[in-house]
Amino acid sequence: MQLPTTVLFALLPFFLQVNAQASGSGKTTRYWDCCKPSCAWSGKASLAAGSGPVGTCDVKDSPLTDSNAVNGCDGGSSYMCSDQSPYAVTDDLAYGYAAVNIAGGSESSWCCACYELTFTSTAIAGKKMIVQATNTGGDLGANQFDLAIPGGGVGIFNGCTTEFGAPSSGWGAQYGGISAADSCSSFPAALKPGCDFRFGWFMGADNPTVDFKQVECPAALTKSTGCKRADDSSMPAADASGSAVASSASSTVAATSATSVASSVASSVVASSVASSVVASSVASSVAAPSVASSVVVVPSSSSSSAVKTASSSASSVVAPVATSYGHHTTAAKPSTIAPHSTATAIASAPAGDDDTCDAE
Repeated sequence: MQLPTTVLFALLPFFLQVNAQASGSGKTTRYWDCCKPSCAWSGKASLAAGSGPVGTCDVKDSPLTDSNAVNGCDGGSSYMCSDQSPYAVTDDLAYGYAAVNIAGGSESSWCCACYELTFTSTAIAGKKMIVQATNTGGDLGANQFDLAIPGGGVGIFNGCTTEFGAPSSGWGAQYGGISAADSCSSFPAALKPGCDFRFGWFMGADNPTVDFKQVECPAALTKSTGCKRADDSSMPAADASGSAVASSASSTVAATSATSVASSVASSVVASSVASSVVASSVASSVAAPSVASSVVVVPSSSSSSAVKTASSSASSVVAPVATSYGHHTTAAKPSTIAPHSTATAIASAPAGDDDTCDAE
């Protein structure tokens, strides 16, 4: 059976989209403000059966069950849990959590999604970290990952003084946090391992750049947060080895595959004919492939450069402290500009003036 040219043209964008991986280049910052994460509110994303929003804790770091509990940074009882700290899995691989902003997406696509980060600068270049998005930030730049690291700086909103007895400006500098490993010795026992991580596995790296791709969440991450997206199982498996070489090879294979599909379909369109078995096979493969992020453009060409990655914005690079917020304390006196992550139009369950996110350091 042959399909009409009009049908082939209609199918072409579908083939191009589903065969490209959601990936790109970005940057990282760090924070730890102890405030209730944005993805801890109910209704932020479509979740798997039996899953719930990101878990939170009370002032004693004990788990809460009410996802609508008021943010501790607004005088409520809900805080960030200490078990959402980063940790090393191997010498080359670590797990953690982050506030996320991916170009072309929104909270509904970010919350509880996992991303495999391959660091591309500083002393940790080549290492990998898989993070789950527990928070978001309207002030974050495109393709930015604000890593949750104890001692990384509280920014404008500080819940750590109430939850853990930290100094009034948090541990170390308000923006950037502590600057030496020995400062971790004064941290609460629950946060000390996460603080040590920064000067151990992370090697004190300051806002390294990354290549990233969305992956299926490791069970260890979703177990801590209690949050798993409905589409999580459709994402590609992470490179558990933490090998930069393996990652590079995988990227090459993915790019080559996308090029082959795009080129094949494009040729079929020009010829105005394609065998039904090829179309059926392409459709079947496309259904199994992960969806593409809007930051990736696939060019139907025989060139090996089939995926054009959108470079991350440098506007939010943290060179000097900047008083920015991500909406932890939106109040009745908020300015006319809509605060980041306002839930006024999207999330009915989150009380007005009580949404919360993070501070990029």
